[in-house]
Amino acid sequence: MFHVENKKKPRLTSIIAGSSGAMQADEVAKKVLNGIKSGSFIVPCNFEGFLLAIANAGLSPQRSYLMAFVEVVSAGILRIAGLCFQWTWYGSIEKWHAQKK
Repeated sequence: MFHVENKKKPRLTSIIAGSSGAMQADEVAKKVLNGIKSGSFIVPCNFEGFLLAIANAGLSPQRSYLMAFVEVVSAGILRIAGLCFQWTWYGSIEKWHAQKK
């Protein structure tokens, strides 16, 4: 199914999504079900998801004092990292548009 999706996916989407790795559906399903069973509010499936969860914690509930501390301390640096990712994506988009002309 993933191969069909990749054939129909717009080129620009493929360029932007190329910065992250793909996961197998079975692997994602297993992690999500385990997260739901454990009562987790946020269930990241990989390291990128973990960083996004920390960066976007906001007012989400947190049962661990350690993770709450990590979220607070990491917020600033993850914001900077997020901006760097955005600038990279925007650069890819601009380059793609320039090639289309």
